[in-house]
Amino acid sequence: MLNDKLVKFCDDNFDDGKLILTKLSEYKKILLKENETMNLIGKSTIIDLDERHFLDCIQIVKYLPRHEKSVMDIGTGAGLPGIILSIIGFKNLHLVEKSPKKSSFLENCKLRLGLNYVVHNKSISEISNLNIDYVTARAFASIEKIISMTKKIINKQTKFILLKGKTYLTELETINSQKYFWETHPSITSSESKIIIMGAK
Repeated sequence: MLNDKLVKFCDDNFDDGKLILTKLSEYKKILLKENETMNLIGKSTIIDLDERHFLDCIQIVKYLPRHEKSVMDIGTGAGLPGIILSIIGFKNLHLVEKSPKKSSFLENCKLRLGLNYVVHNKSISEISNLNIDYVTARAFASIEKIISMTKKIINKQTKFILLKGKTYLTELETINSQKYFWETHPSITSSESKIIIMGAK
């Protein structure tokens, strides 16, 4: 069973909401099973997994309007939000995870759920020769570090869509406002969190 808020969000926002919910249920089973032997998500967050992880990730879909655009999720870990984006239909999708065990988990999910993405089992700073339209990250690194680490894979039109907690204001203070613009949007899962949309001026 999935959380009512997550079900309503999918029903309200996607034409194929039922299929998405089915895939999310399957992903949840795999995630919980593998989490018994791997540290994919914090044990304390399992009880609230649907809202804390799934709904938190899926809410960024409104800032990713076109499925054909390339998206890279850095430090994807358990696939949050990378696998969620694949489930809702993104095809040109890159998941970056330097942990071999977590990368193996991502490949396993891809096969078992019939998903479409490329797993990069390396640090983001080792990747180049890609031209990514959107970069997503959740609980990965500071905004300043994310910008610095992705310089080889972005272009002037690239947008960053970052899920941030209560430190977001402190992190934004380190960003050069003459070089970058940003918007902050409320999170539907936490009053302390924000979704940061950022790009080069």
